[in-house]
Amino acid sequence: MTRTNTSYAISHRGVVRQLNEDSFAEISSHNLWVVADGMGGHEAGDYASQLVVDAIRAKVLNYTYEELTVDHIVSAVKKANYDLKQYSHYHLGGKIAGSTIVILFIKNDEFFVVWAGDSRAYLLRDGDFAQISSDHSQVNELVAQGVISKSEMGSHPLSNVITRAVGVADDINIDVIKREVRSEDMFLLCSDGLTGELSDQEICSMLDGQSVIDTGLALMHSSLVRGAKDNVTCIVVVYNGVDKPVMDDEFDSLSEKTVPLFGRQLNRLP
Repeated sequence: MTRTNTSYAISHRGVVRQLNEDSFAEISSHNLWVVADGMGGHEAGDYASQLVVDAIRAKVLNYTYEELTVDHIVSAVKKANYDLKQYSHYHLGGKIAGSTIVILFIKNDEFFVVWAGDSRAYLLRDGDFAQISSDHSQVNELVAQGVISKSEMGSHPLSNVITRAVGVADDINIDVIKREVRSEDMFLLCSDGLTGELSDQEICSMLDGQSVIDTGLALMHSSLVRGAKDNVTCIVVVYNGVDKPVMDDEFDSLSEKTVPLFGRQLNRLP
């Protein structure tokens, strides 16, 4: 028997970029999903994001779902931060290889969001749609200080400057939130390539109860139609009330009722 929550992930290099520096993971057996965005303008962004995702996957799979805690996940991010710093020192001559990170973890009727940077987590519940992470970015700080308005964020010259990322500093400050999870909650994890092209209102309009596959494809198509100046990655997750995932040897990765796993070959989508 297979019982999991429903999710769908898709990633694309976008219209302008030649390389996809985003990475993601769906670890359905542990109710955990990850999006990482290698920092544009920094060295080895694709390596950085993949290292972060691989470090988290390896750490998570050292534990059963019953054993896994959010502290283990935070520890994995910190280990990835150390590994990236070491890689930069020995292979990049001290240049920075950095990545954002956003993680969703569901357990014991609660969900956790763990993040650093401006990759985002959203929640749609009973028709209410809201960002549940908070961007670690220069413009977000300016908004908080009342220096600029939210409407000015996208056009501000510091719009691409983030204030936290994995691999940038020796120590990393990671934010974690914990809230109650409810059946039929829909989550969206995404890199800023999506939110740079679509407003929150536009994103919400696509999370309208259709299948997670249709939702993910609609989000990706809309961002590409807009010109997708950056890499675009999103994971749509619907919580079906499954707090203890059960997997078997006949798990069908192509069934919408399970978790379809797609890799970088999706970068070739038109």
